[in-house]
Amino acid sequence: MGLFAGVRNLFTKDTKARTRADIHAALTQAYANAEKRTIVASKHPYVIFSDLHKGARDGADDFQRCERSYNAALVYYDELEYHLVELGDVEELWENKLEEVVGSYEHTLKLAARFHEQQRYTRIYGNHDIAWKDDAFFQKQMGGLGYKDVVPIEALRLVVHDDASKEIVELFLAHGHQGTASSDRYAWFSKLFVRLGWRRIQRLINRPWNTPSMDWKLRGEHAHDMETWANDNGHVLIAGHTHKPVFFGSAKTPEPPPSDLTAGVSDPAEEKALREARLEWAESERRRLASQPPIDLDTPCYFNTGCCSFGDGDITGIEIRDGEIRLVRWACDPSTEPEELQPMALVEVAEKTRK
Repeated sequence: MGLFAGVRNLFTKDTKARTRADIHAALTQAYANAEKRTIVASKHPYVIFSDLHKGARDGADDFQRCERSYNAALVYYDELEYHLVELGDVEELWENKLEEVVGSYEHTLKLAARFHEQQRYTRIYGNHDIAWKDDAFFQKQMGGLGYKDVVPIEALRLVVHDDASKEIVELFLAHGHQGTASSDRYAWFSKLFVRLGWRRIQRLINRPWNTPSMDWKLRGEHAHDMETWANDNGHVLIAGHTHKPVFFGSAKTPEPPPSDLTAGVSDPAEEKALREARLEWAESERRRLASQPPIDLDTPCYFNTGCCSFGDGDITGIEIRDGEIRLVRWACDPSTEPEELQPMALVEVAEKTRK
C-alpha cells in the first residue's frame, strides 16, 4: 500500500467514525426528547409509511408512480381503523414549493387527513420536509387541508402493552436523518443543490431516483450506523430515510428459473431463445446477489419501512397489529392488497433485543 493510499484509508476510516458518532449522538438526543405513547397490541393497529416525496407531477416527482398504491393502502387501513404514521419526507419540499405539492396531490392529502379526523394520525418530519419542524408554519400551510391541530414531531416512543397492561416492547420511531451531514447539519446546502441542480436533471431525463428493493436486509453505512446505535442502547428503532426496507431474519436467495421454461411456445427458434434468456436471467440474479451481499442483523433492533417512491410504483411499509410487526408491500396493481413479506412476534423482538 502506497503512502497516499494509506493516508486516504486513514482519513476515510476517521470520517466514518465521526459520522457514526454524530448519528449516534443525534439519535440519543431524539430519543430523550421523543413523545411517549402507550398502546394495546390487540386494540390499536398501526401502519407506518415513509418517504413519499410527493412532488409536482413532473419528471422529478418520485411519488407519482406510487400514487395509486399509496391511495389504495390509505383507504384500506382507514376502513380497518389503523393509526397512520407518516414517518417523514412526506412532501418533497427541497425540490418544490408547497403549493405545487398540494395542487398535485390534494386528494392524497385528504385521504391521510381522514385518519386525523378519527384521532388516528401521527406526522413525523424528515429532512426533505424539515420545514414542518415549525408546527405553527405547518398549521398555517396544512391546517385548512384537514390537519388542524396536528403537531409534527421528530420522534415517537411507542410502548406496546398486552391485554393485561404488561409492557411487551418499546418501539422508537424516527425518520433516520438525524446526525448526518447532508441531511441534518448541512441540510440547507443539500436542499439548495437538489432544487437548483438535481431536480432539473430529473425533469430532463424523466427518471425516478429510487429503484425497487430486491431484499429486506441491512444495506449501506448509514443503515448500519442506525442499527449499531439501537443495538448498543437496547432499543428497537423503526426508521425510513434510506429507502431500503430492513427486516430481521429476512432472506433473499436467487430465484430458480421456472420448471417449464417455454410453456405455450411452438416456434423452435423462439423456444430456444426464450429458454436461454430465462436461464441467463436466473444466472444474472445469482451473480447480482453474490456481489451485493446484505448484512445480517444480530438482533431485531432495527427495522426500516422502505419507501413509497419506488420507480416501479410499489410501496413498502410496516404494520404493527395483533402482537406482531410485519413488513408489507403494496404492488402497483389494480387488484392490489398488502403482501406480508415477513411477520415477527413483538414478544420475540423484545426477547432478542433485551439487554
